[in-house]
This record gives sequence, structure tokens and C-alpha cells, in this order.
Amino acid sequence: MQLKFSRIVRKTTTLFGILCALPIVLVCRVIRPWIHVRFGYFTADRIGHFAFDLEYYLSERYAQADHDKFVDLFFLRRGPANSQLALMASRQLRISAFVEVLFRANQLLPGKAKFEVLPSRMITASRDKKGVFDKTPIQLTFTEEEQLRGYEYLKKIGCNDLKKVVCLVVRDSAYLDSLQVERDWSYHAFRDTDIDDYREVSVTLAEEGYWVLRMGKRVHRPLGAEHLRVVDYACSRDRCDFLDVWLMANCFFAISTGLGLDSVADIFRRPQVFVNYLPLMDLEAWGRYLTVPKILSWSNTGRPLTLIEQISHSSVNAHYYVKNGIDIRDLSPTEITDAVLELEARLVGNWLPDEDEDRLHENFWDCVKTHPDFVKYHGWIHPDAQVGSKYLREAQTYLFA
Repeated sequence: MQLKFSRIVRKTTTLFGILCALPIVLVCRVIRPWIHVRFGYFTADRIGHFAFDLEYYLSERYAQADHDKFVDLFFLRRGPANSQLALMASRQLRISAFVEVLFRANQLLPGKAKFEVLPSRMITASRDKKGVFDKTPIQLTFTEEEQLRGYEYLKKIGCNDLKKVVCLVVRDSAYLDSLQVERDWSYHAFRDTDIDDYREVSVTLAEEGYWVLRMGKRVHRPLGAEHLRVVDYACSRDRCDFLDVWLMANCFFAISTGLGLDSVADIFRRPQVFVNYLPLMDLEAWGRYLTVPKILSWSNTGRPLTLIEQISHSSVNAHYYVKNGIDIRDLSPTEITDAVLELEARLVGNWLPDEDEDRLHENFWDCVKTHPDFVKYHGWIHPDAQVGSKYLREAQTYLFA
């Protein structure tokens, strides 16, 4: 009874606020010929959308010749997943909780679209289909004090070269389970991978002189790789919202299985290798990225799915694959290592392409472009967006069958 009463009070208060905001919104519309005021928001509770949408808005604004004629006001919808990102946003944007009632008041009036700014999540699903990031400089910035703070952490762990820092982001269910404990997140389970499978690549990189930092706000298990230059930062007392962002923003490259935190590396234009990535149609191709997906096969025959079949069965729901008789196999530690070393070799200029590489990549993209929903997922393709060459070479007999 008390809960019901609280909801009624909250709704009544909100409605009253919206009604009080209507005159302000009407004034903003009247002055549009001189000052064009718009109201917008960012969904802040998921770091991937929050990070991407912030930088995407700022980058588009930078590229817009007449951006000075707009006065954009924002609010954060739901509590921010990362306090550092919220702080960085507040330094460049006008953000206030009061803007929410202005936004909602504007929704009640005709012609609302001219006076609103929707996040990229609502327009492009937080995907850079126009190559905005490639055409504009990084917009979100760190202060001098923040930079010093980041370097102090590296000094503490014994690292003195950012070009030797590699961030490892491996998805498990710990973070989402902590957000809403009453919600069943199992439909995302197909995206999880075993952290043990990443010890080999971590140690291999460490032996080459890199510092591998395992990232994550909440994780189920430690990495367990015993090497001086492999740091399980996610399980350390040093982990904090600031370093989560600073490290991903400044690493030489990142290794990810496809989850929210890698969007931080994305918006700071860091190269990434995506391993065990699904669904394949959803792969990120607007940056210097290399992707190798999980292996799909038909349950009844064991036959691997062709590329056409894979993109036709793209889903973000684990139950879909079970229902349609599709088995999912994670990459082996060696397959993961091969993909990561390929990106590393490309970045340092040591990659030696074989004669079939261009043909295989061309076949891959020609096939993906036949999907009727291609434009839903893709638009501009970065010239350095790659699919693992060894993966394509070994899988070509069934991918292009």
C-alpha cells in the first residue's frame, strides 16, 4: 500500500513539474529565430551506450559548421555507469536533472523533433555508420591532473611506456547480474567466455614486453596468469571508474569479446581485436578493428554454418540459437592468440599478408553486403577493418560454400 502511494505521489509530482515547464519550453520555441534551444539526454546506466553516444554527439557537433546556433541542454537518464565519464561530459555539455521535465514537456507539443536531441542509441544503435570518428579528432579529454594520475598508476605497477599497455576485456555475467538482480540476463549468456582461455595470449604478449591489464568493473573469477607484466586490474584494489576510462583510452590496443567497456577504446580511436564475437553481422567495422567470431555449427549434423547462414541467423538472444538448432563453440586459446598477434603485427608493421588475403576479405564483405539488413548494421567501412586472415583462410571451405 505504501509503495503504491509513493508511486502516485511521484507521478503527480512529475506531472506537476512538466506542466510548470511548458511555459519555459514555449518561450524557447518563440526565440528560435535567434537562439535555437534543444533538449536531449544520454542513457547513462550502460557504459557502452553512454561512452559512444557522448563522443558521437560531440564529434558530430564539431563537424557541423553551424553548431554554434544551437544551445543544447541535456540530462542523464538513469544513474551513470561510470562517474569519470559523467565528469568528462559535464565539462563539455550543459547537463542538469531539470532538463528532463523540459524534455518531457517538449514531447507534449507538436513539432517536438526540432527541439530535441536524441542519443545515437536511438538513431544508429550506437554505431558509427558514417565514419564520424575517423573524420574528427577526439572530443572527450582528460585534464592535466588526470593524466598525471594515470601515469602514476602505471609507475606503481612498474610500466613506463603506454605503447606497451594492452587492455583485455572478457565478458562474463557478473556485471549485468549486479545491475538488476531480479532480472534474468541468461539470454546474453552466449556472449560469455571463459577467462582461463585468455592466459595463453596474456603471457605471450607479456613475454614480448607488453603489459596486459585485465579490465572489468565486476568479474566472476581472476585471470590467474602468473607473469610480472600481466595485471589482473579488475580484481585489484586499484580498480576505479577513472582508471577504467583512462586505461582503455590510452592503451596501445585492446582485446575484447564485445561488451560495453570496449566502447571507451572505440571513442578514443584505439585499435581493437574482437575475439569470440557474436553475432557476426553485428561486428564493428568503423575503426581499426580485427574480428574473429565464435564458431557456429548445426546441432543435428555438426556442419559449420556458411557465412550466409551465420548472418541470416544473427541474434542477441541465446535462446534463439538453441531454438534453431545451432551450437556455439568458443575459440581455443591458440585461436585467440593467433588473432591478437595478427593485429599486433599489423600495428607494428610486421604483418606479412599472404596472396589470398585481399580476395578472402573481399569475399567476406561481398557476402555480408547481400544481407537485406546490411544498412541497419553498417554504412561506412573503415579501410583497416579486418576479419582474421588465418580464420578466413582456414574456414573458407565452409564460409563461402
